[in-house]
Amino acid sequence: MLKPDFYIHNESAVVEDYTQCRLLMEINSNSFGYVLLNVRGMRPVAIKYFQWNPSKNSSLEEILRELVYRDEILTMADVNETFLVYNFPESNLVPEALFVADANKPLTDLIYGDIGKDIVLNEKIPWWELQNIYRIPAGVHRLLQQKFYNGKYWHFYSLQLKCHKMFNAKEEGQYLKVFFYTDKMIVLIFKSGLLQLIQTFEYHDSKDVAYNLLNCCHQLNMGQDEIILELSGLIEKQSELYNELQKYFLNISFDHMEDSIKITDELREYPLHYFSSLLKMAICV
Repeated sequence: MLKPDFYIHNESAVVEDYTQCRLLMEINSNSFGYVLLNVRGMRPVAIKYFQWNPSKNSSLEEILRELVYRDEILTMADVNETFLVYNFPESNLVPEALFVADANKPLTDLIYGDIGKDIVLNEKIPWWELQNIYRIPAGVHRLLQQKFYNGKYWHFYSLQLKCHKMFNAKEEGQYLKVFFYTDKMIVLIFKSGLLQLIQTFEYHDSKDVAYNLLNCCHQLNMGQDEIILELSGLIEKQSELYNELQKYFLNISFDHMEDSIKITDELREYPLHYFSSLLKMAICV
């Protein structure tokens, strides 16, 4: 079984009253993470995060099956609420006034191709007049439905837009947020509170990251000297990637947690922006 890259918990995590907890999992092609949040105390009981390299020998469904059926918390936790967040890039945001359910699959196939037997889902994004139409692996969805039969499903883009409304009370003139993973980044851009872009970009090195962000700024007519750039996820302050971003952006900060959640001693041992995305999604679902 895969070993977790991060497992943050205290000694009482396995005897926690899970009926007071909310479980939120994030799934994408190369990683799986979850947070078990005690809703009554608004504190994280456990955070676990796995990563793997793509393999011809094991499908995503096979990897996830082993994780969700053998993980000690996921196999014993009789939680009050379960949420599964799909983080796959094949997503289209459609204005509510133009949404037609019968067009979901044709629209997705037109933009992303129609090879494979994936499933197309849709959801209304709270506080936005938008519908998110997205495609996910059918086998993965069946597996998670079987294991977490009471689970509720979201797309990462949808919840991040909801989180933005909940946690960003001040609307910056030009705001760019980047969620970093080891092989990709998700870029979220606003101008005067209006959504301009949410998109996934793969990258190989820091120059790929800088190029894509600068290209986004150019395409959207945004000056990088005015942009508030907020970083979340797997990025270090002492890194080549961060140094590269400093060459082009003047206002850089790291995502932080609000007073709405208790930061435990175990969590303080890590940079909070590593897990701020998971924690904020667990709060606002």
